Amino acid sequence: MARYANIYDICDTPILKEQPYAEPGRNLKRLYRKVAGNGLLKYLILKGCRHPEIPMQAVPAYQAVIRAAMRAGYDEWRDAGWIDRTFKPIAELLDRIDPPHFRRREKTPLIQTNPKPEALDTVIERCLQDILQTWNSHHENPYFPVAAQVVLSGDDQMNGENFLNILRGVGAFEYRNAVLLFALIRCFIHCNPVKLKVVRKPYRGIAEKLFQRSHWFIHRTAFYDVNFFELLLTRVAKNRLTPDELQPIVQILENLLHFCVVTSQEWLVTPNNGIRHPATTCFPEDERAECLFKLNQKNRAIKKDLGFGNYAPDTDTTFFTLSIAKKWLDLVEEKHLAADVKLLRECRNFLAHPWVEIITEYQIGSGYTSNPPTIRMTRPLDYQGAIPIWFDKRFRKSDGRIVREPAGNEICPGHNMDILEAMLVNRKQWRSLEGDNLKTVRRLLDFHYRTVASGNFRHESVFQYYLPEIYVYYIGRFYEAYLTLGDAEKNSLNPEGQVEKIRRIALDYCKSELIGYTLNAFDAAIAVAALALLRHEPRDDGLIATGLKTMSDALGEGAKGHLFQPYEWTRLRHPCRIIVGSEVATSLFVMSAFASAKQYLYGNG
Repeated sequence: MARYANIYDICDTPILKEQPYAEPGRNLKRLYRKVAGNGLLKYLILKGCRHPEIPMQAVPAYQAVIRAAMRAGYDEWRDAGWIDRTFKPIAELLDRIDPPHFRRREKTPLIQTNPKPEALDTVIERCLQDILQTWNSHHENPYFPVAAQVVLSGDDQMNGENFLNILRGVGAFEYRNAVLLFALIRCFIHCNPVKLKVVRKPYRGIAEKLFQRSHWFIHRTAFYDVNFFELLLTRVAKNRLTPDELQPIVQILENLLHFCVVTSQEWLVTPNNGIRHPATTCFPEDERAECLFKLNQKNRAIKKDLGFGNYAPDTDTTFFTLSIAKKWLDLVEEKHLAADVKLLRECRNFLAHPWVEIITEYQIGSGYTSNPPTIRMTRPLDYQGAIPIWFDKRFRKSDGRIVREPAGNEICPGHNMDILEAMLVNRKQWRSLEGDNLKTVRRLLDFHYRTVASGNFRHESVFQYYLPEIYVYYIGRFYEAYLTLGDAEKNSLNPEGQVEKIRRIALDYCKSELIGYTLNAFDAAIAVAALALLRHEPRDDGLIATGLKTMSDALGEGAKGHLFQPYEWTRLRHPCRIIVGSEVATSLFVMSAFASAKQYLYGNG
């Protein structure tokens, strides 16, 4: 009877019994021991996953692939041809995977009656109790914890072409080793349906539920905080609050804003014109290189081995922070809030840079070509006018090497919508709609118009960090900023009416693909918020009511005293599928959706 190989038959000899030639191989050995050598993973999952297309006599050919990685130096990893030739056998294995469908959705009837304002207030208050309780549970240094969960079966879009594209496009050998190892794990897990069910389970709705609590990486980043700020700001800006209701929210808002604008700030220089400017990083450290993002020492070491040791500030978090900084300044003035004067000054300083000119140096089609996307797995997208995720930052290693784009550089429509929204929010100070700046903004708007009008936004393959529903919600945030423009500004921005066309298509997506089919609480929050932001009419046709009922029905589904389950609200598709969420994050999204719905249905009362 034929015997088939598991991952240990292929990797143990070249990785554990042979000596690497250089640091990339030594890193692969460390990573293999930590991941594949983990006792639970090895004996519960991987050892029993034997590949039906790799009989034992075929093992030497695959060992040669791993041996090449173990012997590779820096020059080999910079050689695209070597990468394609060496790892072609793994790419072919990935192409043979037929991933099952984990998402479960069925058609559901619409609820015709909108809830009364009192019912909306009840849900808002329950969410706020969960939010405040979570925040106050971290007495000395409060924050909203967020979990990252590695899904070992890998991303559904990780085929052979994308695998090789990523290996060619990332700058850190640690990251390449992680991509290689997790790709192998994906190939073997998908050969064993029983083991696959242990690492990934079917789920209802669109956003996947996080369930492997014991394997969560709990941490804090400015990207999470800037989203949470926006969600809490909805409650303050759109609902009438008493001073007692306002005070604890303002304290949290200032803490979140300080973390984004001050704690997570570092300085960069643009790659072409040498403009010095601040930016927001997701993994800030103090002057002693101490972690400021709430990740414990063990998980920091894992992060480094996975290639996340060097981390550049990203354009998404930075421009989202620029948006909330301006909104905070405006809200403080409008509502006469007793705000932190020093923080207000920090916000003004952060905004006081030529941000449109800065980002133009990164835009595809602007005439600058210094920082193109190095990974092109977000297909089918026309990248013209888009902006890659990472700012330019070069890392000098102890041996003198310079590493750029350690995790690669990519285009995702979601982060590009955040950039466009910030340009409108800050249009007067930045002169976004004047001269060459207007050309930059129009190119970016045209990118979004093509993404939406073509229907490409409906495909998960075009997003690196988001689900399509999140992008539609971001379109709503952009549209709300657009509504603050005067007629002349609107005509200057989109003389052909692209924005209204984008809005109509986004609303159709909410109607045809979100509401009316199975949603979880997080999906429903995104749908309701998008409908309100996009000014859906008629308001009593059952779409908003159905979304609100879905969230109300889910109250109490959470564990450990939380209202809701944690759902995927952002993600990474490589080096492995990593989904990010938390119970309190769901409460924040639901609270914001109810606050938006209350204002849209009944006004600011």
